[in-house]
Amino acid sequence: MTEASPFDKACELAQAIKQSQAFQRYLAAKQLLDRHPEYKQKVLKVRSVQMEVNRAHVLGAQLPADLLSELSQQLAEANQYPEIAEFFAAETDYVNMFQEIQNIINGALDAELKD
Repeated sequence: MTEASPFDKACELAQAIKQSQAFQRYLAAKQLLDRHPEYKQKVLKVRSVQMEVNRAHVLGAQLPADLLSELSQQLAEANQYPEIAEFFAAETDYVNMFQEIQNIINGALDAELKD
């Protein structure tokens, strides 16, 4: 019996992810967004403010109320467009799938390391 290569398994995992509903939904939402530059611009605007908020959080700085208000307002405005709302929802599901996979791998390895 040959030993399973972690790299081969990683390739199998990548293929399984590509076939998953979460990936397919995200891909479709992203492609739709790519066909509408005005929607893509709105998403990039939201991302820019999100990055500012994340940067302040990581640095331990006080989060300015006006920045949080701006982010909330931009998200509310962007989510008025069904295509953008679907993109954000699909992206969230896709990211959650990755986090769950990472948790499974970490949990299995941590269990072995504790023994």
